[in-house]
Amino acid sequence: MSELEFRLPDVGEGLDAGEIVEWHVQPGSTVVRDQVLADVETDKAVVEIPSPVNGTVLRLGGDVGDVLEIGALLVVFETEESVRIRSHGSTGPATPQSAGKPPAVGEQPAAAPALPTPVAVAQSPETGAGGPSPDAAADGGGSRTGRVLASPATRRLALEMGVDLGAVRGSGPGGRVTSDDVRSFATAPAVADTATAESAPSPRKSAPAAGEPRRAVRRLTDETVPLRGLRRSIAKSMTASWREIPHITEFREVDATALVQARATLRPHLERDGVPFTFLPLLVKAVVATLAEHPKFNASIDMDAETITYHGRRNIGLATSTGAGLMVPVVKDADAKSLGELAREIDGLAAAARDRSVTPAEMSEGTFSITNFGSYGGWLATPIIRPPEAAIAGFGRIRDAVVPVDGVPVVRPTLPLSVSADHRLVDGEDLGGFLATLIAYLADPILLLKGE
Repeated sequence: MSELEFRLPDVGEGLDAGEIVEWHVQPGSTVVRDQVLADVETDKAVVEIPSPVNGTVLRLGGDVGDVLEIGALLVVFETEESVRIRSHGSTGPATPQSAGKPPAVGEQPAAAPALPTPVAVAQSPETGAGGPSPDAAADGGGSRTGRVLASPATRRLALEMGVDLGAVRGSGPGGRVTSDDVRSFATAPAVADTATAESAPSPRKSAPAAGEPRRAVRRLTDETVPLRGLRRSIAKSMTASWREIPHITEFREVDATALVQARATLRPHLERDGVPFTFLPLLVKAVVATLAEHPKFNASIDMDAETITYHGRRNIGLATSTGAGLMVPVVKDADAKSLGELAREIDGLAAAARDRSVTPAEMSEGTFSITNFGSYGGWLATPIIRPPEAAIAGFGRIRDAVVPVDGVPVVRPTLPLSVSADHRLVDGEDLGGFLATLIAYLADPILLLKGE
């Protein structure tokens, strides 16, 4: 037997650190290769870190909540396998040694199979990648036995709120407990004992007697918590965007009469498979059509290399509100998809973002973003560009407004929108042209259906 150090591998996307969300092993645990050791939250998603070897866990490199840099010690194993684990996660035949240590002078690292790839947590261990476990039936009351179906983020939320997951009825597929289930359980009013409630005297409020000292007001105390996980990622990204990108923003309103009619006409045809048909697929269609005519907005700039890349693909990021913060899954090649395909993919990505099962791959390669602040009642806002993209479009809530039509005031459904762009790449005239084209598609959406 010999000791072998396993260091946190690079899970992709150029990330530099990860937060330990949950350990699946403890010192003394016997593990086999590919067994999940821990769930680690990165700036992109929650990923499972598999074991590279068969062996016994001797020590863990951190506690739940700790943030480890890529290459930091994660687990120390006792193993009989003769392998060397390098800091980037590959393995090769050698004498056991610490992961990430440089080879001796003259030593040539041997080619070797890759370390089991960390994967995004899309299902808990009982469900696997194919769907819910047949054993995941809804409970009939009280706490359930066995492992509850829930994502690592949901488990952490339950821990923070003091909720026993076994007592929560899951509303997700196969009885999976969601974050909303945990919050509903935590905020539900407690059921009082009937006999006790009937026998207990009812409380009576009374004013303090003259001269009686008033009860001191309880003052709330401050709470300081670490900046971790998704909120840390958002903070870093938004700070970099606002500091480094010179934003120019313009606001418009669009007569949405034809847009509303188009959705009403298409809705019964596109909701046959149970996927809701919102305005968002139409907005995505309008954006990708506009990008085809204004490629400056589907670009990115590299100031170090002093280059501009005009992207051939139109990959649309969709800002999605979750319990942990804002996430931006990406619809790849949105210009090549029908309205029905967009509706299904948008619905699936939004659900994955909300339960934190979205993968790093589904959050990458965006070339332009959309934020739909109208979905939570917003009217107008200033969207912040998501680096390294060149622009972002924001859409507010459609509402009735008085507008002039041939000099006569009439009430029409009106869509407010705003577009922010990187002034290093586009000028005011470019932004005006982009908005004019976008408004033309939104005001006459039949133009978007020519390829349907």
